[in-house]
Amino acid sequence: MRTRAAFFGRVDPEVYRRNPFRVADLPVHATARDIRRRAEELRVKARLGADAGTGSALLPLDPPPDPDAVQEALQRLRDPLRRLEDELFWFWPAHNAAVRGARDEALEALGEGRIEDAERLWTEPAPGRAAAVAAHNLAVLAHARALEAGSGDVRDLWEPALRHWRTVLDTDPFWDLVAARVREADDPRLGPGTAGELRERLPAALMATAAQAAVREYRDGRAERARTLSFLMDHVGFDDATVDTALRDAVAPETDRLQALARSAVDRAGASPDTGCDEAARVLAEAEPVLDGLGAVLPPDEPLLEGLRDEIAERVQQCAIIYGNETRDWSKPEGILKRAEALAATATIKTRIQKNLDTAEDNLLYGTCWFCDERPADDGAVYEKKMYGDVTREYSGYGIQIRWRKLAAPVPRCTACAAAHRGRGRTVALAGGLGCAGGLALAVVLIAAGAPFVVPFGLFFLTIIGFFVAVAMGNVDGLPRKAHATVGAWPPIREKLDAGWMFGEKPPNTN
Repeated sequence: MRTRAAFFGRVDPEVYRRNPFRVADLPVHATARDIRRRAEELRVKARLGADAGTGSALLPLDPPPDPDAVQEALQRLRDPLRRLEDELFWFWPAHNAAVRGARDEALEALGEGRIEDAERLWTEPAPGRAAAVAAHNLAVLAHARALEAGSGDVRDLWEPALRHWRTVLDTDPFWDLVAARVREADDPRLGPGTAGELRERLPAALMATAAQAAVREYRDGRAERARTLSFLMDHVGFDDATVDTALRDAVAPETDRLQALARSAVDRAGASPDTGCDEAARVLAEAEPVLDGLGAVLPPDEPLLEGLRDEIAERVQQCAIIYGNETRDWSKPEGILKRAEALAATATIKTRIQKNLDTAEDNLLYGTCWFCDERPADDGAVYEKKMYGDVTREYSGYGIQIRWRKLAAPVPRCTACAAAHRGRGRTVALAGGLGCAGGLALAVVLIAAGAPFVVPFGLFFLTIIGFFVAVAMGNVDGLPRKAHATVGAWPPIREKLDAGWMFGEKPPNTN
């Protein structure tokens, strides 16, 4: 039993540039003798050092093919399976090859560069074979033009190409001609069902060329053109599953590359944790523009794209956490995690990253000295600010009972700032002590000099008052006044103050 032929194993946007009929400058009805003659012509020209030729006059190649490319094309034409594919992607004559001397005005016009004349003739063909061939040739011309145009409106180029091919697929007389070509090939690998196989597989091949062209557009920085082409593929009558498969296959090299990049980044971060954020940043730098481009090619809700975004975000998160756990520096992971959260597609992954981001922000908040905002906080240097809140008053037979909650809010502080704060307190206390000692000595001198008692006593009293005033002005709850002024802005304390809590151990006028 004959197996199905493996048609269209290699169809991409270069399908027309590689077409052997175009490269070797031979018509689709070229015989084995025509192929041998062309090969001999090449050998003679090679011996004479002459030019091998310029390729087909129908859509000439620029640059022209070299001798090796022409020889390769001739070799491919000797394989009936491959030749059938190539015939589908080149121009057919309106008349059967057996009709000798018959003119094909449309092909002549195309060969002379009068493309509009050729299109006009194919748009108004004679009935029968000429009509079926004209539909096919319009599809080939529009498709080649769309694939090889360096610029131009994507819709104007691709919509006619895809619609013409859709017409060819629905034109039974053309596939009868293909079946006749299969019989003429007389190859044991081909059978009565070959034309049907070609017809069945052609849509996937056509969608593959369009999908790869869309990927090429976004790679060249033309995301809007890629988006337009992807939209057209989905709206010109081709099966949705065929379109989806073509798009997924076209982006597979990019998705595979990004997945491998992300996995290797986690491996490297695990081996060298202090490089974790660098690895994560490198993945993001490469992945973010690619994912944006893939979003122009694939539908927004495409599971493949969502899965890829989640996987990249997850791997980036892992690298950042590895770095933070190792170095205790959470400033870099915070930014990385924010980018990862924005990249993730599903709520599950976004929530997971957000939890780690909250943890990183807490670690960053409590891990850095609040007072200098530079050095790491030290557990032994934490400053605690006493606060009270949730005050309630209850009336009873014994009067008013006041209840409240209290806490000691920890403010992260480094060893250096703690030492500076204590040094400031000692300096103020020393200055006050010296001032008191000086005042006391002066009072004694005045008493010895016979000054009225009230004078030295008043001086001594003022000195004591000055001491406490100096201490109060220089320090508040063990902190220099300037440092203490920033405590209210510490986010956890600010949150409590906004909720009505106050500084101190208890409300005023309570026992």
